[in-house]
Amino acid sequence: MITVIVIPVDPGQPIRFQQLEPSDIDAYQQIVGGNLQIVGLDRPPAGMYLNESGKLNRMRVNHRATTLMWVHNSAFRNRDVIVGPALIVGPPNRHGDDTSAPQDLTDLLLHTERYRFQLWTGGDSRWASDPEVFTDWTEAYRYALQQVETQEDAQEVRVVAELSDELREQWFKLGIENPWISSADDPPFTRNSFVGCYSVEELAERIGHGNWAIGTALYYRDLCFINQVEGGDEWLTIRHGIPFESMTLEPSIEEGRFAPLVRRLLAASKEQCQQLKY
Repeated sequence: MITVIVIPVDPGQPIRFQQLEPSDIDAYQQIVGGNLQIVGLDRPPAGMYLNESGKLNRMRVNHRATTLMWVHNSAFRNRDVIVGPALIVGPPNRHGDDTSAPQDLTDLLLHTERYRFQLWTGGDSRWASDPEVFTDWTEAYRYALQQVETQEDAQEVRVVAELSDELREQWFKLGIENPWISSADDPPFTRNSFVGCYSVEELAERIGHGNWAIGTALYYRDLCFINQVEGGDEWLTIRHGIPFESMTLEPSIEEGRFAPLVRRLLAASKEQCQQLKY
């Protein structure tokens, strides 16, 4: 069984999880109301199934599914719309079967309280955050699409989870208690030092860039790394409200061990983190 995200046409009906057998084409077709067509999504990689004949059958425009498609596949932006119900799956496995909808996307759409959008321009390798914060993902996505059309040089847009005030304050206090991190002065370590990464790949890319200042703070979900060595690679690692480890991460990135390490850290309980058994 896999877990998919179902997006009804009626905006009054919430999006939901549904368990399906990837081989049960009839179940897929029952959700979308006919034969299947799939559209690829990016950031994270995923697929959106829709009704192949939806436009011929004059099905209603699915505004939420269309908004998601326009953000996660810019080739369709302002060029096509989704009609009828839709469902999202993960990328196919090595056998060609659908997998569950990406965890990063399900967390964003169904388990996030506050949202922010970011723009990317071709001349910069980093995403620029907008200060506006939203409490509804559909509003954040719509606003993001408006901004990418009006801001010069903007090529891509994404919606990300805004770090909660509770976690930001917790991580800041733990950082300040660390004698090396608290000594940071160029730049100083502050509550605004925390930079979100929205995939393991993005986290690895940032850490692997190297030559980070003391107090550089990167996070993915509820896992935080704060650099303790000027221009170095010694990261105070925080999860479950405890600074449980100091990690050198660049070798694990170079050797392909970083993604499994992050998965283990995210799966570890507080006790396992404290005992370094992850």
